[in-house]
Amino acid sequence: MTSLSTLSITRRVRSLGQVAEKYQCDASTLVGTVLRLWCHRAFPVLPKPSLPYSKKIASLPEVSAFVGVLCQLGFLESTYWLSSAYAIHSDEDYRKSLAMFFTPASLTEGLLNDLSHQGVDFGSESFMDPACGGAAFLAPIALRMRATLSARGFAPLKVLKHIEKHLHGCDLDKTLCELSKHFLCMALHAEIQETGYLPTFKVYPANSLTHLAASLGKVDVVVCNPPYRKMGADELEPIRDTYSDVIEAQPNLYCLFIALCVRLLRVGGRAAMVTPTSFLSGQYFGRLREFLIRNTDVEHIGMVSGRQGVFIDVEQETALTVLRRRAEEDRSQVRANVSVVSSAGHYTSVGECTLPNAGAAWPIPRAVEDVVLLKTATLSRFRLSDYGYRVRIGAYVWNRDKRPKFDSLQDAKRGKAHTAMPLMWSRDIVPGGTVRLEDTSAYDGEHRFVDLGDKKHSSVVTSPCVVMQRVTSNDQPRRLVAAAVSPGVFETYGGFIGENHVVILEALTDKPALPPTKMAKLLSAHAIDRYFRCISGATNVSAFELNQLALPDPQAVRKAATNGRTMDEAVRVAFGLVFDE
Repeated sequence: MTSLSTLSITRRVRSLGQVAEKYQCDASTLVGTVLRLWCHRAFPVLPKPSLPYSKKIASLPEVSAFVGVLCQLGFLESTYWLSSAYAIHSDEDYRKSLAMFFTPASLTEGLLNDLSHQGVDFGSESFMDPACGGAAFLAPIALRMRATLSARGFAPLKVLKHIEKHLHGCDLDKTLCELSKHFLCMALHAEIQETGYLPTFKVYPANSLTHLAASLGKVDVVVCNPPYRKMGADELEPIRDTYSDVIEAQPNLYCLFIALCVRLLRVGGRAAMVTPTSFLSGQYFGRLREFLIRNTDVEHIGMVSGRQGVFIDVEQETALTVLRRRAEEDRSQVRANVSVVSSAGHYTSVGECTLPNAGAAWPIPRAVEDVVLLKTATLSRFRLSDYGYRVRIGAYVWNRDKRPKFDSLQDAKRGKAHTAMPLMWSRDIVPGGTVRLEDTSAYDGEHRFVDLGDKKHSSVVTSPCVVMQRVTSNDQPRRLVAAAVSPGVFETYGGFIGENHVVILEALTDKPALPPTKMAKLLSAHAIDRYFRCISGATNVSAFELNQLALPDPQAVRKAATNGRTMDEAVRVAFGLVFDE
């Protein structure tokens, strides 16, 4: 291994882009040239890679320096960086269409270790990656298969032929398939050198969602970091019937890949996947969650603890999930083990959780202390509607709205606005506080009023309410950033319009179970914030998840919020997390 930092390697990868641009070299030729130079230095017995090669750029110092980095790094880390170089320097639209973001070696190794702990035998079972990319899984699996078989006394030729038969992969991109095949040869170069036998690996370009029918129900182990992006109607239509049991609205591509991974398995086989966490709770993954509970045992869910640096150019919370295929059965719920996973791939168990089967969000503990909270809070039947509130999302989209806008009420008057309505911005919301909306925004560039003209608009909020920041993340101290709206806003302006990064909890009656000031404090309580983290797999605070937020009995909260108790203490008492004195 080397002491080179991720940042310094990334800079060297990006410097290759300047070379490619200057010499009008495409990404395939760029990585093909680097691959040949790397193999010439470190794997001289292997045949030349089949990828295109440029003698002109091979002699450049930037290319030579990057090859030097690959020779310093561990083999699996080097394959990750070369694959990533191909993705980074591919056409941007093409890269996005294929969602080329590859799994770091540390997470791959952690997930494969988890498979071993679940009982997978790398010396006898068949493995497939239906979105193999740059062999992020295929290469380390080949190394594990080789080690297992060699320990069992297999001769080098028998090792090569076993791996050749039991390891498969496909990807839409031809360059990545060729890169993967050569990486496998590099992983097994010692056996190839000793025997002179060059395996023909079954890694080929194909659309896995439509071209793997012959393999359904036959694979022992499926590993995958599926592509993730929203699907367009044109690409979805030809496969809608095939995946109708998991499709909702405009699905994410990785939703269909998860279903495919399960269908590829024989009963008793296992799937190990690196995915965004949004499938655990997102509204339009409800049918997928039902599908998984009917068809699999969810053996382990690893929640990667850091969002930054997991995938290059991507800020995305990540889950490492192991599923075991079972005969289809309707079940009301299942139990799953959960761990927190570091970016280095180290697992720390946080306990077990119950996953409901009704399309509802799966409450997944993010830390050991969450387990007790979930066991108690998930028993509560009370939700926001029981407190007398409904969820709305702010309707104003500043960069699309063409109506006149003003920085202050004085400007609106000078501009002779028909109906000047104040705007509520996310930054107006201070945790647990009260939003008053001054006549002028405190932030440059954020206009305060919009002219609605002479028409009535349902987007205007006129009832007492709590407002929340819609975009938050697990990195923030709070996921639920809530504040009450001052009555003065309604008295002065008659209401307000929320910008679309504002969530509005609107009181449905004049006397909700808790008034907005106390409701904001309830939502700001530590236990409530922790529970929301456990049911939220995306950066947005969604209406779907808020409506599933388990809350304590409002009567118990009112009773507990006496004798000088804070709302934090009252919530814990009402949930039964501490005994009332």
